[in-house]
Amino acid sequence: MMATVSVRGGPDPATDDRVAQLDALYRVEYAGMVRLAYTLLASNTEAEEIVQDSLIEVYRRWHEIRKPGAYLRCTVVSRCRSALQRRKMRPSSPVEEPSVSAAASELWDVLTRLSDEQRIVVVLRYYGGYTASDIAAMLEMPAATVRSHLRRGLATLKKELEK
Repeated sequence: MMATVSVRGGPDPATDDRVAQLDALYRVEYAGMVRLAYTLLASNTEAEEIVQDSLIEVYRRWHEIRKPGAYLRCTVVSRCRSALQRRKMRPSSPVEEPSVSAAASELWDVLTRLSDEQRIVVVLRYYGGYTASDIAAMLEMPAATVRSHLRRGLATLKKELEK
């Protein structure tokens, strides 16, 4: 790790501490955040880029945030939502297909048929293990709306998987 230098010329312990804490956050959260972003976006390259950009955002705002892990998760989900919105606005481009078993592939196909909001809520609830309240806070929407997206998403999944 590279030490930073303060204005007076000596090491800046506050920045060194922030770098060490960010390194610890990276080690704990990075792989899970990439998996979450990949599950939402179906693009490993885009997922990694979003998580890396989100870690930079956490670093920049380190002293403003109380829970860096929670802030990182919210930032990743928010950036994934933005990426999904951008995809709708540009001509269709090929998306990396995940390499999974036949059953998982079928589930993936059905997940892609959900609206972006439904897919995000379902993935956060059942893949991420978050409660409706946690998801509502992350997505900055009422918990009732989260429950509605979840209920409709699950109904669509059930209907599509029974075909």
